[in-house]
Amino acid sequence: MGDPRLYLHTLLGRPGSVHLAVRDTSSRFIAMAHLMPDGDHAEAALLVEDAWQNSGFGTQLLHRLGRDAIRADQRELYGLVLSGDPRIPAILRHAAVPVRCVQELGVTTVWARTRDIATAVRPRKP
Repeated sequence: MGDPRLYLHTLLGRPGSVHLAVRDTSSRFIAMAHLMPDGDHAEAALLVEDAWQNSGFGTQLLHRLGRDAIRADQRELYGLVLSGDPRIPAILRHAAVPVRCVQELGVTTVWARTRDIATAVRPRKP
């Protein structure tokens, strides 16, 4: 993707975008998530440092992005997954939301409707 200094300002300044980060106890960034509007859809992106995989941060960040997409009245949320990445399917299994996958040229686009996300994140009655 080239030098991030060339596009980071544009990415972070995109109207309606949401950017989240998790720091460890020494203030190092260990996980990041972005929600970027794309018409009536929004692209979700997650990155969790390898040493912190399987700690639940990806699932928590994805839930937060889903709630933000609902508040922004986005119709669908999507993300791009490179082939052979076993961690994203694991995160999606924990999300408890039906997804639609479209595979093309070694990349899978995963789609979820925000109305399904709203049902999944709604507090359940005791």
